[in-house]
Amino acid sequence: MQHIRFVRLGTIAALVIALALVSVAPASATDGDATPVQETLRQLGFYRGPINGEYDQAIGDAILAFHKTVGTRRTRDWVDADWENARALTSVGYEIPDRPDEPNRIEIDLYRQIMFLIERGSVVAVFPIVSGKGDTYQRLGHATAGLHTPVGDFQLLRHVNGWRTAELGRIYRPWYFVGGYAIHGGKVAHAQPASHGCVRVPMADMDWLESHLELGMPVHVWVGEGAVGVSTYRLEHLAAGMLYDIM
Repeated sequence: MQHIRFVRLGTIAALVIALALVSVAPASATDGDATPVQETLRQLGFYRGPINGEYDQAIGDAILAFHKTVGTRRTRDWVDADWENARALTSVGYEIPDRPDEPNRIEIDLYRQIMFLIERGSVVAVFPIVSGKGDTYQRLGHATAGLHTPVGDFQLLRHVNGWRTAELGRIYRPWYFVGGYAIHGGKVAHAQPASHGCVRVPMADMDWLESHLELGMPVHVWVGEGAVGVSTYRLEHLAAGMLYDIM
């Protein structure tokens, strides 16, 4: 895999996030008005739903994707510590391979179970994914096959704009990137790998992606090393706080 760099948020987005984080917010998105969480995760690229203050599946999926990205417990609950994690992510940016010759592409990190959409060299959206769970499954009642999502450099090869009935069931708006492996909609975003090998994203996100994907777009699937930058930021600020207390 190529050298990892931090793809930073734009200056305006970072400023909006910094101001939003100053406001007092509930300890959990389920405890009251979810508006601050929705606004923050929209600016960070995780949330694409309405700003209505309601806790629903869309904001739950966004929180799950955020937790996967920053390397914390993979839940759908927003807690106090997430505000500091949002500050950390705003500071260090997203950890993805640097590919200056491909300003528009898809990056899929199987370790963190997230997918990035990059347009004009910037991360514009982050999605929770479900990839192959790595076990075996009974294929057509005869042989077994590995439930692994292919790792490598691919491109979007074909697309079905709607439901398609495949060997393992119906799949929603699939974008195939190698053989029978596709990025497609799924009803539930899991914390861990659970698919037959395809890359599932939430159904609503698949609808949003329809106007952003195109045939020929590069797709890179890799296994990352966790949220190294965010973890380092948290440790550095913890150390600085301890030094301040000692002084």
